[in-house]
Amino acid sequence: MHLPGISIDIYPNFCFSINLMDMPVTLLAFAGIIALPIALSRRDKWLPGLILPTLWLIWTLALTVPQVVSLIEEGHYIWFTGATELGMAALAMENVPNLVLLAIYAVCHLLRRNFSQGFVLPLC
Repeated sequence: MHLPGISIDIYPNFCFSINLMDMPVTLLAFAGIIALPIALSRRDKWLPGLILPTLWLIWTLALTVPQVVSLIEEGHYIWFTGATELGMAALAMENVPNLVLLAIYAVCHLLRRNFSQGFVLPLC
């Protein structure tokens, strides 16, 4: 049984597809993913808001470092700097969600601090 969906061909061996029947579930999952760091960042203590970015950083390091080491050991890169540069680029790309989590943390804390001091941020 084939459900209707959208298929996007990025390059010949890779196809990214979205099933429109699963869109409500996907939107609810993304809403939960965004609501969790907001709820954790709005607490009085500063530590709970940094749990998710820390876990994401550990996750990406645990996935990226062994891949770079295996590239060096298997000899795909003769120069250590080539494999290191590739690993750093992969680590930077994998940590884009981490930047989003840290931005949510910073905005929530800035708004909470301004609200507690009596300042009101102008809405542009």
